Amino acid sequence: MKKLFFAVAILFFGFSAFAQNTGKLLNNYLDVKNALVNSDSKAASVAATALYQSIKNESDFSQKATLLQAAEKLSKAGNIEKQRAALDQVSVSLWKLVESDKKLNQTVYYQYCPMKKANWLSKEKEIKNPYYGSSMLTCGKVTATKQ
Repeated sequence: MKKLFFAVAILFFGFSAFAQNTGKLLNNYLDVKNALVNSDSKAASVAATALYQSIKNESDFSQKATLLQAAEKLSKAGNIEKQRAALDQVSVSLWKLVESDKKLNQTVYYQYCPMKKANWLSKEKEIKNPYYGSSMLTCGKVTATKQ
């Protein structure tokens, strides 16, 4: 009985830790997205490197290889245009992870820019487009919500 209880406790802790890790990845991603909204290439670069390292340090999960590759491309992007171009692939991969995580206990909005035909994630329903910054800040729409 003790072994069964211990196994269940480890399983529960493992799922809880995974939810926290998804939340950490999401927060790292949001740092990148917010820097791009503010057209701050330097902050986006620092945040993209942190995101890449967070993904790399995670244990295996379903989207790890795809997300790691996309985050690496984003972290190596040399200017704001390249950073913005690389954000969509990271966004699509991270959304799959967020959407499938049953333990994530925060609302996340999946948003879409019709001009760039690209997606991003946000904790706010209000549109703040990372692909154009202040020139088209409110261009876009919410296409899905994870609660």
